[in-house]
Amino acid sequence: MSGAWYYADYKGQIGPITLQELKDTLARMSEPENVLVWRDGFTDWVRAGDVPEFRSETSRPPQLPTDQMPTWRVKWWWYPIPFISLGIGSQVGRKVMIWNSAQRRKLNQKRKAMQA
Repeated sequence: MSGAWYYADYKGQIGPITLQELKDTLARMSEPENVLVWRDGFTDWVRAGDVPEFRSETSRPPQLPTDQMPTWRVKWWWYPIPFISLGIGSQVGRKVMIWNSAQRRKLNQKRKAMQA
């Protein structure tokens, strides 16, 4: 069988299987590039990542750098939005604004009385 492939996992040597069966098996593995494979014509077991037939199954993008992760930033003008919506859009907000205005008026009257 010239098209027979073998691979090794924790159970031992598995095969003979076809090239397509081995590709399907490698696609389900977590680290397919480190699986040992062998076929007629190889002198020894070879990592699947070193075999040209398995380049697409074993190639993976490099790991993302952890020191350069993008951060989500809030624009400064979003911060007052909740307070504005509380003040304009709800009865509680209106009551708070009225109370706040009354407090400011009282404080201003006290300041004027102290200055006079």
